[in-house]
Amino acid sequence: MNQQKLTSFLLLILILASFFHIQAIALGIALVIILLPMDQQATAIKMARLFLFLMLPVVLGLLVGFENDTYLIFKDFYYFTIPLLFITAGIVMACRLTIDQFLKTLIYAGVITSIVVTCISISYIGFGALTDPYSAHYAMGIVGTPGPPVALACLLLTRKFNIRLFRPLWFNVFTAINVMGIYMFASRTYLIITLCFLLLLIADRVKRLWIPPVILLLVIAFTLIPFDALKVNSDGTFMGKILGSFSEVSIGQYTSEQDINMQYRGYESFMALKGYTEGDTKNWIFGGLGKLIDLKTFVRLGEDTDFQFIPVLHNGWLYILVKTGIIGIIVYAAVFLSLIIINWRKYADSSSPPIIRLFSALAVGCIISLLLTNYIVTAFFNVEMSILMITLGYSYLNFNSLVFKQKEREEALQIEFESPSFI
Repeated sequence: MNQQKLTSFLLLILILASFFHIQAIALGIALVIILLPMDQQATAIKMARLFLFLMLPVVLGLLVGFENDTYLIFKDFYYFTIPLLFITAGIVMACRLTIDQFLKTLIYAGVITSIVVTCISISYIGFGALTDPYSAHYAMGIVGTPGPPVALACLLLTRKFNIRLFRPLWFNVFTAINVMGIYMFASRTYLIITLCFLLLLIADRVKRLWIPPVILLLVIAFTLIPFDALKVNSDGTFMGKILGSFSEVSIGQYTSEQDINMQYRGYESFMALKGYTEGDTKNWIFGGLGKLIDLKTFVRLGEDTDFQFIPVLHNGWLYILVKTGIIGIIVYAAVFLSLIIINWRKYADSSSPPIIRLFSALAVGCIISLLLTNYIVTAFFNVEMSILMITLGYSYLNFNSLVFKQKEREEALQIEFESPSFI
C-alpha cells in the first residue's frame, strides 16, 4: 500500500472512529498522519503556524489557573489542542493526497456513514425508523459525524465548478445516499452544517464581504434572546425539537427545576456567564484553565449521577471565555473571521480559477459551520467534528498554494509583457 492509499485509508478510519465517538483512535490516527515521514512535512507543518495563535490564550489561561486541579488543567489543555491537531492533520494530508483522492474519500465516508446509520436505526426500531429517524436517533444514543453534509457539499460544489469526480449515475447515487444520511441522523446540528454549505452555492452572487460575518453575529445574538420570548412546547418529535431549538440554548431567567431541565444548555451557559462576571480582572482577561462552572444546584447529567460543578459546556464560546478569558474570544474570532474574509474574496470573484473557488468555498463553509455549531456542541473541541477541521486544513493549504502559484504566473506574464524583447 503506497503512502497516498494509506493516508486515504487512515482518513476513512478516522472519520468512522469519530462516528462511534472513539476519541482515542481518531486522535491517534490524526497524530500518525502528521508524523508519517514525507519530503514536504516540515513545510506543511509550518503552514499551520497561523493556528498556533489559538494556543496563545491557552498558555495565558494556564498561567492564571495554575493553582486549579492538575487533572482539570490537563483536561482543558487536551480540549484546546483538538482543533490544532485536526487542522494540522488536514494540512499535512494536502501534501499526501491529490485533490480528487481527498474529495472522493470524503464522499465515500459520507456514503458509508449514511448506510451505517440507516442500518443501525432499522436494527433498533425496525423499518419505522425510515419515517421516524428521530426516535431511532435517541434509541441508539447520540453517535454520528457530519460526514454526509460534508460529502454532499463536495458533490454539489464540484458540480457547480464543473469539476468531475464521478460519472453522472454515480454522482446522483452518492448525492441521494448522503441526503438520506442527513435525514437519518435527525440532527439539528447537521442540518445547520448542511444549510451553511447550501447557502454557499448561491452566496457567491452576493459580492459584499460583510454579509457572512453579519449573518453569523445575528444568529448568535438571536440565540441570546431570553428563552421565554421564544418558548415552544416540544411534542417530542424532531420538528418539535427544531422549533424549540432557540429556547433550549438561549440564556434567560430560571425560576424552577423544570426550567433548568427543559433548557439545560441555556442554564449552564447562564451560570458560566454569571461565574465569569463574578471573577476578578485577570479572570476576565485571561480566564483560567481548570476552572469549574458552579451550577448552584445538582443536575442529573449521567446515569444515577448528579453534578453541581462541571468542567465543560455545550456552549463552546462560553467555554473559551471561562477558560481563556476575553483574549481567547478575540483570538478565535480574529483567526477565523479573517480566514472567512480572505477566502470569501476569491469565492465571490467569478474570474478566479474554479479549483481556487472550490477550496475557498469549502474553507468558508467549514469555518462558518464550526463557528455556529460551537455555540451548541463545542464544535472546536469535539472529535465528532473532526471532518470539518480536517477539510478546513486541507482547503487552507491548497487555497494558499494555488493562490501563490496564480500570483507567480501573473507576475511572470507581467514581466514578459514589459520586457524589451516583447516590445
